Amino acid sequence: MNGGKGLPRLIFRMICFASASALLWSVMPWESSPKFVAQVSPFTAICSSVALRNLSAGALIGILIACITVFRRRWFCRYICPTGLLLEAATTIGFRKSSWWSRCPHLGRYAALLTLAGAAVGYPVLLWMDPLSIFSSSFSIRGAASVAAGVLAGFGLSVLILLTLASGSIWCARICPLGGTQELLAEAKARWDRWRNKSSSAPVSAEPAGLPFLARRAFILGAAGTAMGLLAKKLGAARGQEAPLRPPGAVEEGIFTGRCTRCGNCVRACPSKIIRPDTGQAGMAGLLAPSIRYGENYCLEDCRACTLVCPSGAIQRIHLEQKRRYVIGEALVDGALCLLTLGRKDCDACVRSCPFDAVHVHWDEELYVAYPVVAAEKCNGCGACEAVCPASPKAIRVWKI
Repeated sequence: MNGGKGLPRLIFRMICFASASALLWSVMPWESSPKFVAQVSPFTAICSSVALRNLSAGALIGILIACITVFRRRWFCRYICPTGLLLEAATTIGFRKSSWWSRCPHLGRYAALLTLAGAAVGYPVLLWMDPLSIFSSSFSIRGAASVAAGVLAGFGLSVLILLTLASGSIWCARICPLGGTQELLAEAKARWDRWRNKSSSAPVSAEPAGLPFLARRAFILGAAGTAMGLLAKKLGAARGQEAPLRPPGAVEEGIFTGRCTRCGNCVRACPSKIIRPDTGQAGMAGLLAPSIRYGENYCLEDCRACTLVCPSGAIQRIHLEQKRRYVIGEALVDGALCLLTLGRKDCDACVRSCPFDAVHVHWDEELYVAYPVVAAEKCNGCGACEAVCPASPKAIRVWKI
């Protein structure tokens, strides 16, 4: 992070920091504004585009910045990255810092290559390590549904700051996959230039220095990333039925945990506050990914806010009509808890609350008892019935199909 220092650079970085904060606070008039912060990252833009087999308009900005970093090494880190600005400020605090890591390899490059290889099979394994997503997640502290949710939201950025206070620029210099992506791009350009200059006065068969070693390293990391991606997809598919509920528009569970950056945009965007960080229901692979937990509210039939703010395509952008047809889960009734079935209360709260007329009360003449029945073909798992159920624990709940 040397070079380009001075007051003009600091002013420009402060403007970028303020702009990113404004986008994440949804100060801008566009509903989808929060996703642009993570999408300007070349690491996220490249890996998510490969995973989706599609180049979104937002990702084009990240690709453009990637092209700039080919010619200006670490330009993004020095001038734009808001996380880098915070960590650079932390290095100026007068604690004694260890430099044991100065001889360590550039792990960020390995992380970038592993993630890119995983993205090729649909599961970018370390996409959640992007520093802009970590920065975005910290904005979920305000309005967190619980103390635990607030702690989880700020956990990533807190770890980076503490690590910087203890060991200086270790994250930016050695671990950050966004920095590693820029290093790889700049190194590829430098090696190409050396090879081109050398080949102009050497036989055509001349190769860039160290090419066999680089090829072997890329092959090993590519194979490892592919294997990790395939294994993660298999594990995700195996536990699909036990997985937590995901926001509408979410891709299949087997790849959702890999494509999600844990940026927290969907958590903040949800007006019902039913989207919360996964605390381990889907195993370690799904930690901090968004999950739906119904309490006093439900997934509103006229809302698609979460589908507009995802930077990686883990939650796909869908129209309102598509959102209403998207099946989050299926509502199931437990007759042993239902107040109507038990004869304790003349209750039809679930029937009256359902916006899709998927619940009705059935009278069983033979058993001489009434109980609510859910029409599976009409239910999309919005949770309206669960939110209003007066039983404790809830007699009607939405479960993953």
